[in-house]
Amino acid sequence: MSSKYRLTIFISEDTFPALKKAGYRLCIAKEVNGKHDVAFQTVKDIVYQNDFEFDERFLIFGTKKFEVGETAQPFTRKVLIASGREVTLDVDGAFSVVSGPVVPSKPFTVHNQYAYPLHFGVDAVVDNGYNTAFVHEMAVLSGEIFMAPKKKLLIWFDQGLETGMMFTHTVSNCMRLDFTETNDITISYAAPSKTAPEKGIWSFGPLPVLGQTYHPETNTFSLTPAILPSGDELRRLGELLRLEPPHP
Repeated sequence: MSSKYRLTIFISEDTFPALKKAGYRLCIAKEVNGKHDVAFQTVKDIVYQNDFEFDERFLIFGTKKFEVGETAQPFTRKVLIASGREVTLDVDGAFSVVSGPVVPSKPFTVHNQYAYPLHFGVDAVVDNGYNTAFVHEMAVLSGEIFMAPKKKLLIWFDQGLETGMMFTHTVSNCMRLDFTETNDITISYAAPSKTAPEKGIWSFGPLPVLGQTYHPETNTFSLTPAILPSGDELRRLGELLRLEPPHP
């Protein structure tokens, strides 16, 4: 399975302008160590079709605090690391050379020798750039730190978050996605009312089009036979189109 994966989010044309007017952002969080606590990616300029590409490449770093509503400020250097590999943070707060084989199914490990409390964070790749995806809420002292990023995303709308901000509140009306067995997922969102765009419905696949059926296994559409005109209806339509305009 490729380390890269794609997400497409369709938002109905009645809904996305109302979301923007109400100050909502499209938010994505990545699961690390079974948790979501950083807005990995947010989009203020929401549109009908929103495309994202992710890659399982990571940076590890240490920060001195976890503060809700703020972005993580690195205290250490950010170090490129991969699943299954190991790195040591020494007593002076300097990282060693990363070692060990890449094992996608295993977490990566920090052997922490630093004597003061630190929160360890992880950056991951979205749209060819690194964004912070996770920060340990609890500070840790010396010992082994395990980080287990997953190809799992949480999708929702929020009025208070920007990219990189840490959060602890419970997310509601969200979509959970698992890319473990796939590299491409399409979802859609539509709200019944423009006055409450945050109370919409998430579903898999593109937004439905009247008279079409979406087939997720082949990512294709077919016309619903019931809405196709009959031969007689087509003939009558043709006659109507050939009518002369009425004379004044």
